[in-house]
Amino acid sequence: MFVNKEGKYKMFDAVTQKPINEEENKIRKQIEELKKQLPRKKARGRKLPDFITFEEYNKFLKGLNDRKLEKEYTLCAVLGFEAGMRLSEMVGYKNNKSNEWIVPPLIKEQIDLQRHTIKIISGKGGKDRIVPLPKSFNERALKLIPITKNRRTIQRFFSKYTKLILGRNLSIHKFRHGFGSRLANQNVPIHQIQMWMGHSRLDTTGIYLHSSPSQENVEKIRELF
Repeated sequence: MFVNKEGKYKMFDAVTQKPINEEENKIRKQIEELKKQLPRKKARGRKLPDFITFEEYNKFLKGLNDRKLEKEYTLCAVLGFEAGMRLSEMVGYKNNKSNEWIVPPLIKEQIDLQRHTIKIISGKGGKDRIVPLPKSFNERALKLIPITKNRRTIQRFFSKYTKLILGRNLSIHKFRHGFGSRLANQNVPIHQIQMWMGHSRLDTTGIYLHSSPSQENVEKIRELF
């Protein structure tokens, strides 16, 4: 804004530096007022993850064994809870249009029985990583790789049998959450948990520190007051 020779104020656009007439200025003010009346978007908070506990996990495995169900499902539970693997990293994930693998299915060559590790290839975000091989994984389990069940079949199975055995409906992804929460509960360093889980952001891993504080840590805090 500046005063011209006639002593009148003149408005200029901050971006274009061109003069703004009174009518245009009035319209702009009306638009700004309308914007103020629009409802503001609520900030999305990060919820604590739901997960399967160590006790529930063991109960679930026993329930599967007692029912003599197919071992592929047990293997999926083990890879989720004891290695933190995503379902897509177990059975693969394809592009619907091109039918090409975005995430390839787990194959025997990715499993190192000597070093007790599994190499995840092109996980979420196209990242490779190494995860620990579950202690119960042996030559018999290796013969079940690659897993032949498809994603939907596995998802329906877990929905059904977690409800039957544990009394609550848990997706297979909750087993991965159980892995993260178990590590945090055992005071594994957060950067190491981030590496095992393949998180690109540390604050994503941080939610596991709050999801299930150990009873020992709870009691330590209580003693401070």
